[in-house]
Amino acid sequence: MEQSVEILSDWLNSHVNQTIVIEKHELADLDIVHFKLESLDFRSGEDTIDDYLDHALILRGSGNTLNKSGESVPLPQNSYEIAVSGLRFSPSDDKRFQALTDRAKYIFSLEE
Repeated sequence: MEQSVEILSDWLNSHVNQTIVIEKHELADLDIVHFKLESLDFRSGEDTIDDYLDHALILRGSGNTLNKSGESVPLPQNSYEIAVSGLRFSPSDDKRFQALTDRAKYIFSLEE
């Protein structure tokens, strides 16, 4: 696992059993997920047969997001995937972590 992935993994692991707010900015789209983190796994892109799947952190737990009507709905699976190709960081602290990947910008924060 690359050092940058380990840094993000360490931050997430320090907040297991807490609810993390994940803001994902991708193109002109913004998704906000409230995710109760139970555990964290890493998937190596070499372990897959699908070329689309890349290295990723897999957050295990439960969460919800807002649909287009503004209603809170549960995520369809008990996981949330973060592709980590090209992972780099913006200034962060214990309560907030900002990461950029080849696909999106993520802001992770603790739910208050």
